[in-house]
Amino acid sequence: MPKLLLINPSNEHRGLGNIRSTAWPPLNLPYIAALTPSYYHIEIIDENVTPFKFKQADLVGVTAYTSSVNRAYQICKDYREHGIPTVMGGIHVSMMPHEAMRYCSVVVTGEAESVWPELIKDFEQGRLKRRYDGGQLDLSNLPLPRRDLLPKHHYLWGSLQTSRGCPMNCAFCSVTAFNGRRYRRRPLEAVIEELEQIPQRLVMIADDNLVGYGRTDREWASEFFKTILRRKIKKYFFVQASLQIGEDKELLKLAAAAGVRILFVGMESINPATLAGYNKSVNLQQIEQGQYQVLIKNIRRSGIACLGAFMIGGDHEDARVFDDTLKFIQSACIDILQLTKPTPLPGTRLWQQLQSAGRILNQNFPAAWDDYRLTKLVFEPAHMSREEVYAGSTYLRCQFYSPVETFKRTLKTFLTTRSPSATLLAFMINRSYMKAFRESDHYRRYNHYDMFRRFENA
Repeated sequence: MPKLLLINPSNEHRGLGNIRSTAWPPLNLPYIAALTPSYYHIEIIDENVTPFKFKQADLVGVTAYTSSVNRAYQICKDYREHGIPTVMGGIHVSMMPHEAMRYCSVVVTGEAESVWPELIKDFEQGRLKRRYDGGQLDLSNLPLPRRDLLPKHHYLWGSLQTSRGCPMNCAFCSVTAFNGRRYRRRPLEAVIEELEQIPQRLVMIADDNLVGYGRTDREWASEFFKTILRRKIKKYFFVQASLQIGEDKELLKLAAAAGVRILFVGMESINPATLAGYNKSVNLQQIEQGQYQVLIKNIRRSGIACLGAFMIGGDHEDARVFDDTLKFIQSACIDILQLTKPTPLPGTRLWQQLQSAGRILNQNFPAAWDDYRLTKLVFEPAHMSREEVYAGSTYLRCQFYSPVETFKRTLKTFLTTRSPSATLLAFMINRSYMKAFRESDHYRRYNHYDMFRRFENA
């Protein structure tokens, strides 16, 4: 019986995936396992849960984000030294295939499910190619992922995907480059069948935008929620969607009734120039029309807590952005905060722009990829130093996570959503973000009152 080892490496900097209250299992490796013949012995190792130790195998598959790719390369090197073929896939490898070929036996670009059966056949016949191109597949034939191979007790959340692809092509996002601009849906019945098999009560829906980009997509989402209610599926959901969902009060009401409790919204900025620079056209239109706070209020009044994701440190911002953003978050009653730095991931237009302008500071690749974890700046912004961005971001988060603000925010979440479960989940997720922040170098280095004074009313 041949042994297949599938590995999800972790960056050495601990993040949300290492904290149980925000950890959810990867789906790509269980999908690959489901497409592997039944006579294989398959083991999945998620380093967010279990540190990797060398194990004998006949074939090794490794996935990687940019921030964890060096760990992936090291794992592949260990196996190649033992003469064991290694296959690498995932979003970073798809953007940088020639780099990855230096470290592994086989590279798979694009969505690997479409070429995995061919790869396994070639492996068994001793004629593995150096590269397989998966492209973007028809999601109607996806198998049920092998969740039985995942660690059973670590993940508080289950995970589910109903669609792939995004037509928006924001400058900082590599989803379009990897999954394409065409929005592809899975059949509703297949999604519901899979949902009913997920053991966790909490489910993270991994779509970049669950409600999609047009009337047909919203009708699918509406039917999804209605089916959950008809079948009496009792789960709570974390979903991602555009802020536009706040325009559809009926859909929000239906989503909340079906169990949606946390809505992740990529707001990115309150600065119109920043939104224009990132090609975040939908958000730009909403902020110019004064709709940001109205749409957030609609989401929260439906019984769903709003997780606002902001990205600070771009070329169109100065030191005023930190206090301005904090005041907006407080006045709009954002329930959960995610704060990152603009990171030029390979394959994005932001990467192309900064690289062509010679602004990427550390060109020592692949070692430099360790810094591409959304919390560090790898270029110098136009109107601030990197040190100012780190200090200002620390100021903003220290204010947001202060005991007084945490108490006030939690109370407001409950009074507006009227949902104990949304309030509890919002508190848990905020606590995980806070824990990761307080374990960071930035917190230790910049958490000083004298440093904060310059950002108050800057």
